[in-house]
Amino acid sequence: MGKAINVGGAPIAPGRPNNAIELARALGESTKLPTKQLTDTPALIAQEQDLLIKCESAIENLRFAFWAAGKALQVVRDARLYRTQFETFEEYTQARWDITPQYAGKLIRTWRVAEALFQARPGGGLETIVSTKLGYGHAWALVPLVEEHGVQAAVYLYLALVKAEGAKVTAALVQGAVEALPEAVAGHRAKTEEAVSVYLNSLSDTTRSTPTADPAKAARALSKAARTFDMSTVQAALEHDPKRTRTAVKSLIEVLSSVSGVSVTFLEDETDAEGGKLEAGPTDTDENAEESPEDAATAPAA
Repeated sequence: MGKAINVGGAPIAPGRPNNAIELARALGESTKLPTKQLTDTPALIAQEQDLLIKCESAIENLRFAFWAAGKALQVVRDARLYRTQFETFEEYTQARWDITPQYAGKLIRTWRVAEALFQARPGGGLETIVSTKLGYGHAWALVPLVEEHGVQAAVYLYLALVKAEGAKVTAALVQGAVEALPEAVAGHRAKTEEAVSVYLNSLSDTTRSTPTADPAKAARALSKAARTFDMSTVQAALEHDPKRTRTAVKSLIEVLSSVSGVSVTFLEDETDAEGGKLEAGPTDTDENAEESPEDAATAPAA
């Protein structure tokens, strides 16, 4: 299994496991895991501090895994390292790792911008925000910009967002900034920062111009929406206008998830535009597991 990545050269803390198997085992036996707060003190005791380090190491390993997996998959594909056992790379990904070639392709398309951002040293503490925020969803949202204008253009845009918004950056915000970025400024740092500022201001203007909703009306609207938007209704809307419906659904899910404190990452399949399919991960466990970012942890590490 791959090593856990320490962004910024931070040392491995005492007792911190350094590979995925150890990360899971270090948390302890399933029957002995804590199910409630261990002490009544506001500060964590030594036992709790140690457990938190181990838990966050496991989560961090998952968040970085897509980068290592995509890079490794590209090497296997381009060097045809699968050839002794498999005829094609597609056969290799499905038989060896139980992931679709489409998802393997997505991992390959995201790793370069992820690596560039994780290795960036913009100063002012921005690298710390990048290391704690960047994940598969953010990197995937940058892919269209990477493939159109290069990795550096995507790096400039993401750092501009982080500089302006800090920890409030979301995958939807990244996607919106990419779509709003004028082609003429892509790849130019100062111009990109100006364009990002204009984009963020436009969002703020929209928010300010929206009148405060009546709480009672809002409650009734949510109740009505819960009754109206069943699976068949949403599917019909997707078939009628896939792009507009997908955008509306994404916005609705993001608002509801932010209120409930649930983190949602949207994955867009290659056939989305044609079939109107919308899937969310990693919290969407109903979808095929091979289409969620967690599967990057099962792919080969660099």
